[in-house]
Amino acid sequence: MRYLTKLATGIAATLLCLTAHAQTLVVGDQSYNAQAVMEAAGVLDDLPYTLEWKQFTAGSPVAEALNANSLDIGLLGDAPVLFLGALGAPIKVIGVTRQSLDGVAILVKKDSSIHSLADLKGKRAAVWKGSWSQQLLFTALDKAGVPRDSLELRYLSALDASHALEGGSVDVIATWEPYVTQQERQGARVLATADGLIPAQSYIAANAKAVEAKRSQISDFLDRLKKAREWTRQSPANNEAYADAWAKRTRADADIARAWFARARTTVEPVTAQSPVEAQKTVDFFAAQSLVKSYSAASLFDASFAASLQPAAAKNQP
Repeated sequence: MRYLTKLATGIAATLLCLTAHAQTLVVGDQSYNAQAVMEAAGVLDDLPYTLEWKQFTAGSPVAEALNANSLDIGLLGDAPVLFLGALGAPIKVIGVTRQSLDGVAILVKKDSSIHSLADLKGKRAAVWKGSWSQQLLFTALDKAGVPRDSLELRYLSALDASHALEGGSVDVIATWEPYVTQQERQGARVLATADGLIPAQSYIAANAKAVEAKRSQISDFLDRLKKAREWTRQSPANNEAYADAWAKRTRADADIARAWFARARTTVEPVTAQSPVEAQKTVDFFAAQSLVKSYSAASLFDASFAASLQPAAAKNQP
């Protein structure tokens, strides 16, 4: 009898542990961006599950964590997801995050003699290989008819590239926020933005196992994230509250954050038929650089969470 009692207790404890795990959603965020906006908007009250945040400083480790099954969902740029997709990783894109494309730009110093893309011949440029940075610069050069090999390329992270521009060791950088806003505050000039050149979209990606095992939790999280992003666009005061919360979390410059977020006006959108079409452009670009094998990006997209990402008005319609 004592053995049976211990056995029953052990089984109950195991089931309780499994239930608790099933009710925990593990989210990979970058530098508190999503966490800060959801906390500022007050959308995390009364969660019917446990939300566990894991913070990363870049998109690639988020993608790696998704691939290793240590995250249920992750928020990151398109390239790391598409690179993993080429390897057959067990991930799915379940939502798309968009910001103003003015926040992805090619910049020169305020006193630079460079005034157009045509002036870049023979200049020193810094880009981050395998990112929006490289895709934007090369695409812009191609459109302007400037040979890529006419520039001296240096492959630097976004932070290092920003410092290199300031220090004069490069003449031009292609980068994204918050570095665009930071450089503009110092007088840097924009030669071109991503608008009309590259998709520069970000993804909400899920581990394939979590798509079914935690569908209800994921759907609820997506709904709350969309509400938080909509809240920031309702008034300047809301945007400032978000920026201040993020700056406090990251110890960043609050004024930079306010300007960045006001321009970004970030939206969270469902996967549509156009989503893989835009992704394919990025896959094809990096395949041409021999950084990834060519494949059909459509295999990565899962539109089954679209209902959770519809505008509030649409959800309320009968």
